Amino acid sequence: MVANSVGWHVYRYDLERPSQELPEYLSVYAPDLRSWVERFGERHGQRFLLGPDGLPDQRVNAFFASPTMRNLSDLTNRDYAYSLALWLNFLLAVGRSWWEATEDDAAEFQFWRLTDPGNDRRVQTSSFARDVAGCKKFYRWAGKRYRVCDPFDELQYGRGRRQENVKWLDPAAIRRWRDLGVRGRGLDGRADRWWRGRNDQRDAVFVDGLYGTGLRLTSWASVVLPEVPRIAPGRGYFTCSLADQCAKGGYGYTSWMPRAVAAGVPTYREGARARAVRRAQESGLYETVRGLRVVQLPRRGKGVEIPDGKGDTARHAWNDLSPQVSSACSWRRRRAWSRCRCG
Repeated sequence: MVANSVGWHVYRYDLERPSQELPEYLSVYAPDLRSWVERFGERHGQRFLLGPDGLPDQRVNAFFASPTMRNLSDLTNRDYAYSLALWLNFLLAVGRSWWEATEDDAAEFQFWRLTDPGNDRRVQTSSFARDVAGCKKFYRWAGKRYRVCDPFDELQYGRGRRQENVKWLDPAAIRRWRDLGVRGRGLDGRADRWWRGRNDQRDAVFVDGLYGTGLRLTSWASVVLPEVPRIAPGRGYFTCSLADQCAKGGYGYTSWMPRAVAAGVPTYREGARARAVRRAQESGLYETVRGLRVVQLPRRGKGVEIPDGKGDTARHAWNDLSPQVSSACSWRRRRAWSRCRCG
């Protein structure tokens, strides 16, 4: 936690950091960060806001700790946190507190976000709709507890209007875009000597997977190696199941993976990824990772065995693992092997 003089900012609790001392002006409430989190019913990884004076508004942060927000995806939590911070900064500029905001303030906020010529960062209606959704969620929660009115209740705005400037690319155009922009190749297919990109093989496999499977960005990035089908002779496509926890809305679904994508993932793992892992092992990088958990892929059955923090392990189905849980794990089967996400 650090003080700032600009406005409201979004932060995130990290209870795995070695130093968890609170600044002096907050230490009167709790001796350290973990005690602070436990006192106010908050949790590791939760987002929270600090105001221009460097102090939190516990009423606002209690919203992020509420079941209302815990039941939403991490991506939605992130979006709502930044939308609410944006609204609070707007109110700060007009000299209003969030519990005093009126419908006129919401209308002015809409004008500033969408239309105001003096705002160089105007957004499309779909982006503003996300801001309104986050603010309405907050005021519905706060209204029951603090008896405040929702200034966005009667606001009229277009929802997710499709933009007209849409460009469609065929497979050949996608490959050209990938080679030029991701792999650093010239029009002749050769490596561009001016290219300074990194991880081109990983990024190219990721692009191919997005286009080939049609999955959303977060969904494809959440896929782990055991979920990638093995290549079989005579198959051009493979059926895959996206976990509930990795799908928008919490409902997984079936997708098709082209053979080229299924072959590209292990190629990256055994090539560029393997080299990166060896370098990290030689430098001792993995020993410095905080909160890393080594999990087991069972010899029989499906799922994964994760340490429970008490010296034992618990088996979980892939369908129940969120991207946040799986990103903190290193997988191994029989002998240790590097964890590799598709993103």
